[in-house]
Amino acid sequence: MEFFLHILISGIATGAIYSLIAVGYSITFSTMQILNFALGMWVMIGGMLTLTFNVMFGLDLAVTLLALIVVMILLGIVGERVSVHPFFRAGSDVWVMSTLAVGFLFINVAELIWGRNPEPVPPFFGDGIIAVGAFAIFPQQLLVIVSALVIFLALHLFYYRTLLGKAFRATAHSSEVTSLMGINTRLICVLSYVITSVLAGVAGFIIVPITFAEAQMGTVLGLKAFAIAIIAGLGAPRGILVCGIAYGALEGLASGYFYTGIRDILGFSLMILVLFLRPEGLFGTPSSERA
Repeated sequence: MEFFLHILISGIATGAIYSLIAVGYSITFSTMQILNFALGMWVMIGGMLTLTFNVMFGLDLAVTLLALIVVMILLGIVGERVSVHPFFRAGSDVWVMSTLAVGFLFINVAELIWGRNPEPVPPFFGDGIIAVGAFAIFPQQLLVIVSALVIFLALHLFYYRTLLGKAFRATAHSSEVTSLMGINTRLICVLSYVITSVLAGVAGFIIVPITFAEAQMGTVLGLKAFAIAIIAGLGAPRGILVCGIAYGALEGLASGYFYTGIRDILGFSLMILVLFLRPEGLFGTPSSERA
């Protein structure tokens, strides 16, 4: 029973990270009808910046997080301007390759700056175990789960309780009509990309003590998060949270009771099955209904 709970909790924590990355795909797709296919590499940048600010420079966690967010905002603005806006404005799909190019550039720059060897980042609240009977969890895993839930709640409140959030929803529904209503759709598009970049950076911040800091740390995370976004439906953020946690738990149990190699094929097998049976995703709405 203790082994079951251990791998289940570990899987849920991993799934929470997948969800946090996957919702980034949803934000840019809903607002701009584009996907940042290198989102996992943005997660890596967040992890490497955490290593730099917290471990190398010795800054405390609050300052590290604030500095990381500032850097990710700036990178998000530049990344959108360079890799998305010129092609989006021209009605071209070249942004698919340009976002990937930026991601590979991140990896190369990270290897030049930090090297290729994995670097440990100490857990933020120590490596002791919080135990209540048979239930036990590492503080870092608890931080991952709580952070993901808080961020998803904050996104929900932003979208449904603020004027800017309502502008995001209006732009997602129809950018042409929204523009005619006087809303700056260009600014909304930039902000959506920036929010996605910040979320990826925060994901890297909270997971790097678990995964180690290295230039390739975000590649598999980004791919699995993309699979979860497709399984849930790119237009269903709450569904992404549910599917991410469920997938993480399933992945943890499968690798714990069978073999670890299965976790690398499980997500994409499920994605193919969902695309075949329900192309809009488990929580998505068919286009005919949206119309």
